[in-house]
Amino acid sequence: MTELTNPRNPLSLWRPELGQTALTLVVASYIMAVLNAGFWDRVTLIFPQSFGQRALFGFGVWALTVLLLELFGPWRLQRPVAALLILIAAGAHYYERNFGVLIDREMVRNVFETTMTESRHLITGSAIFQISLTGILPAALVFWPKVRHVGVWHQLWRWPLGVMLGFALMVGALFGDYKAYSAALREHHDLMGAYQPGASLNAVLRYTREQWKTADPIVQPLGTDARPSPVLASTDKPVLLVIFAGETARAQNFGLNGYVRDTTPNLRAHDVINFADTSACGTSTAVSLPCMFSRLTQAEYSRDAFLSEENLLDVLTHAGMVVEWHDNNTGDQRIATRTGWARVDATPDPEACAIECTDEVFLPLIADRLATITQNTVLVLHMIGSHGPAYHLRYPPARANFQPECKTSQFSACTVEEIVNSYDNTILETDFVLSRTIDMMQASDRVHSAMIFLSDHGESLGEDGLYLHAAPRFMAPETQTKVPFVLWMGQGFQSAMRLDRDCLRDASFNPVSHDNLFHSVLGLLDLTTTVRDPALDLFGTCRNGDPS
Repeated sequence: MTELTNPRNPLSLWRPELGQTALTLVVASYIMAVLNAGFWDRVTLIFPQSFGQRALFGFGVWALTVLLLELFGPWRLQRPVAALLILIAAGAHYYERNFGVLIDREMVRNVFETTMTESRHLITGSAIFQISLTGILPAALVFWPKVRHVGVWHQLWRWPLGVMLGFALMVGALFGDYKAYSAALREHHDLMGAYQPGASLNAVLRYTREQWKTADPIVQPLGTDARPSPVLASTDKPVLLVIFAGETARAQNFGLNGYVRDTTPNLRAHDVINFADTSACGTSTAVSLPCMFSRLTQAEYSRDAFLSEENLLDVLTHAGMVVEWHDNNTGDQRIATRTGWARVDATPDPEACAIECTDEVFLPLIADRLATITQNTVLVLHMIGSHGPAYHLRYPPARANFQPECKTSQFSACTVEEIVNSYDNTILETDFVLSRTIDMMQASDRVHSAMIFLSDHGESLGEDGLYLHAAPRFMAPETQTKVPFVLWMGQGFQSAMRLDRDCLRDASFNPVSHDNLFHSVLGLLDLTTTVRDPALDLFGTCRNGDPS
């Protein structure tokens, strides 16, 4: 029987002894065997008929893991780097297996740009247990064995040799069936997107490189020629446009879009104009929200391009509008950098912020602006909406109409029915906030008012094993890319701005997207500028006559 103590020191635990190469091979094998279930699932789907193809491709990716360990972990750095890569792979593996999310650059952005309040909802007891079991414990065990390190002079040739051997094994395996493997990598981007820790390291590298490039961008002016048209200039009262930038509301669960449940009874009673076929620019707030307020289309959008020119808020300011951004979410995403923004708190409505602020916290703010504005104003309200996984915190218990509900952010403790019920309750809450806003606008005789509600992206609720959002756009399901889009106009606004309601309703049956928001806001307010594109303006063609 093996002794567990050192005979020279009975109090010390026995430690196995390994060479550097042996430790690298053990760690690489553990990562591939235990922390890459999503990768192996995809390999099996892509090469269903041939075990040999699967084995050879898997060997090549195992060699890539060896290469990463050798490249970043020479000599004394070996164990710290191995432990770090295990932790990265374990965290990514947990969220991929439990929520179906893949780690890419935009997911890394979400991690760095989210709030502590949102982050803590993802750190559940289940997450801590599973990541501890598959990540923290194995990472700690890396430091258990004694490692026979070669001397400094030997390390000078051993390190590049280890890197070259790892690279040679990887290339050799992939060239074993190059035609099949190159086609798989070209056509199935999610294959290597599921490989850990490689995908996470690549995502962090791409995010860091982008942040470096955009740290101090040169911003080009946009729409400096923007002016109120005679229509807007001739109104007898100030105009107020409220833009609700919705959060995580998906079109499939929106009652106005034909959902089996009427999750929007109040909006239906207000006879709003509903754009039932609306596509989002991205699947995360960090992409979709800037894209919505940018002149750029989805095809043109990049973070760098967005930060390099002004956006809708700037153009509105150039036209003499008062612009305000108020936030109940993760911030303005650098949209309101030049116009300023503010985060809401419990001060105006403590009851709405009993635990975390629901979007009812916006209602006192809207009431105040209706009572006090003297200039044409655009009020942008960034909602918390249906942000998960803590759906149950997005609405007050009194409006938890759909039961039973999921009262935790740990989805494994809830049934799919409970998760959907809680999510649908968040849509009911959004319906309540929007309808109360309309009620207040209708009751005001000081302003001509209108409201736009447009969600940034959708949400997966367990379909095909996916939860939450932020799936890469190329593989995202429509539950994450189809969003609600609603317009309401007061009778005074409609008359003053000479808008044809029937024309607008006809336009609502056409497919639209986030690409339309920039130009349609300018069209709704009838602001004259060369950056307004009539082809993307949903409202400009529905204006009748000239001002008298």
